[in-house]
Amino acid sequence: MKKILKSFIKSTYAQHMLAWIGYHYLWFVFKTTQWDYVGFEHAKNLINANQSFLVCFWHGRLAMMPFAWVWDKPLHMLLSEHGDGKLISRLIQHRKINSIYGSSTRGGVKAAIEAVRVLKNGHCIGITPDGPKGPRHHVADGVIHIARLAKSPIIPVSYALTRRRFLKTWDNFLFPLPFSKGVYIIGAPIMANNTQDDAEFLLCKELIKEALLETETTADQLTTKPLTTHFGSH
Repeated sequence: MKKILKSFIKSTYAQHMLAWIGYHYLWFVFKTTQWDYVGFEHAKNLINANQSFLVCFWHGRLAMMPFAWVWDKPLHMLLSEHGDGKLISRLIQHRKINSIYGSSTRGGVKAAIEAVRVLKNGHCIGITPDGPKGPRHHVADGVIHIARLAKSPIIPVSYALTRRRFLKTWDNFLFPLPFSKGVYIIGAPIMANNTQDDAEFLLCKELIKEALLETETTADQLTTKPLTTHFGSH
């Protein structure tokens, strides 16, 4: 029975069905949550300057991220080639977000080349630097290589809600619940242009990690305090 169920879940039909259900649940959470938006001027300024950039966030805060993208500028998500990545790809298609497939173990170089091409064409890339399998809060080298080659800044993003559950997964995945108060936070851009030197590369890696941890911690703190909220939209 387990083999039959596993085989069904991997089928194209089941993947589309799960993506449809997942998207509409997250849409319901988004629409029933009162949102505050912090630091969105960082992304807005880059977009107004016609500058491409990488949207960087921890894997554990993936669920509501498609709804943080409120601009017309095309966004592509860098995803793994295994089943979870394909499922996420089908889900984010409902938000008109494209996918690039590759990871540190499969198709990584090809995906990085495609990501650089997309950025140089003026689009943006979403990436989880500790995905798809961790370790949690570890910044993989790929995000820096892509940003340097494309000459594109990295902006850290996070979110939190008052009503949520943290799953017992490697990434401590935040599962959002409806009828919440929530906040999206965007941090200041980080440049990776001068990271050919090993010391500069490690410094940039640490700056990205610190910025992502700061946005995550701040989002968690803000959702324990009263928020100036906007109902289901930006």
